[in-house]
Amino acid sequence: MELTGGPRARLDVSGGTSGGVVVQLTGELDLASLPDVAGPLAELLTRRPQPLVLELGDLTFLDSSGVSLLVRIANHFDQVRTRSATEPVRRVIEVLGLADRFGLDEA
Repeated sequence: MELTGGPRARLDVSGGTSGGVVVQLTGELDLASLPDVAGPLAELLTRRPQPLVLELGDLTFLDSSGVSLLVRIANHFDQVRTRSATEPVRRVIEVLGLADRFGLDEA
């Protein structure tokens, strides 16, 4: 993702309650982009614990700050499932031994 002055990362939340929450992360999630997702993250963490799906198909980069954010989300919600993770993001999650905690899908 090029630096254009706009947000480098985005966190969008949809759904909630009985159907669970879907969190879509896009862009590059690193130390520099954490302020871009701070507002939506704060709102997300006010929700009651419930099943959650992490949609990571458009997340192109993840550093330790991004992993920390994902851990915060996973620790707040009940069941967490991750789908459509890009290969670079999938590798980071697997190497850190977090595939089970994040419910990383097989595809």
